[in-house]
Amino acid sequence: MQKPVSRVLVLILVVALCGAPGLVLGAGPGGGAPDALTTLLDRGQRALEKGDTAGALAAFDAAAALDPGDARAFYLRGVVLEQKGDPRSAEAAYRTALGKKADFPEAENNLGGLLLARGDAVAAARAFEAASRARAGGWAEASFNLGVARDALGASALAVTAYREAVRLKPTDAGYRMNLGVALRRTGDLGGAVQALREAARMAPRNPAIWTNLGMVESDGKQYDAAAASLEKAIALDAGAALAWNRLGRVELRRGHVDRAVEASGRARKLAPTNAGFAADACRTLIEKKDTGRAVAECRAAVKLDEQNPLARYELVKALAAHGDCSGARQELERFRGLAGVKAEAKAEAGAMADACASSSRPRPGSPRP
Repeated sequence: MQKPVSRVLVLILVVALCGAPGLVLGAGPGGGAPDALTTLLDRGQRALEKGDTAGALAAFDAAAALDPGDARAFYLRGVVLEQKGDPRSAEAAYRTALGKKADFPEAENNLGGLLLARGDAVAAARAFEAASRARAGGWAEASFNLGVARDALGASALAVTAYREAVRLKPTDAGYRMNLGVALRRTGDLGGAVQALREAARMAPRNPAIWTNLGMVESDGKQYDAAAASLEKAIALDAGAALAWNRLGRVELRRGHVDRAVEASGRARKLAPTNAGFAADACRTLIEKKDTGRAVAECRAAVKLDEQNPLARYELVKALAAHGDCSGARQELERFRGLAGVKAEAKAEAGAMADACASSSRPRPGSPRP
């Protein structure tokens, strides 16, 4: 029967939000000398490229004052303000630019990034959709960012559509394929996910996040040997990849390599000591090793980190029962059953473990009582 599953971060979604502001031509009408507005915009962009945000902002402010109807100056002000760490002012600048030029994809894209960063994924998705529509033939970056926003909304199938469009427009980007693979995994399309992630790994073989996600999908498909190889590659590239260590521990348990599982789970615990799911997984490996004292300690640590974590509570019932603490197992069973969202079959399994502990501790008929 299925056990409760811990929710662990699967991947880090990277959003490339600052489109290059290369919107300004260095010549005036008819190809002659640049006019005053163009000169100011060029000066601001050169300053921005050199990291001189103060100089860039001064130039764009002057350009906006010279021609308040030109959207470019306001967009570029937003880029500078975003780099200076002033997202509210940057958002206002992008909105001003869009008020002057509605079909301004760079402004829409960067506005979407700010909205997503503050947690408004619905508005962010609208901005990214507008950015993609505003460019003839589409825009890979905006489509990718739309996928990120849809992922944040839990709309995995729609995220897949956006990521597929990003991959179509820019097939050489391994990161786009990685996110596509992870979104496909969430929709249950393991075959498609493996294909996308293996292609991403071929394109960027030194990216540990890709190998980690590939290993997780291979594990979902019960390809445990392949999963172990992928996770080991991730660890070879980044020995501090806590998620890769954690998932390797799970895979090694499936392969029957208990000592390796204990080692891998222990490494994950040291790298991410506040992760309740990792602590619960470490507890599980120690139960399999029959090191029940340490298992109980790890599970108690997991519960302390997150009292509402169903995996931690479940494994604590199991660890206490294995350790012979039947009273403790029964107490934890009641707490586990009281958690929201726990499936009936998981409650039944935990109850069976507590009952088995009690049965094994009862004296047999005719046996001497202590």
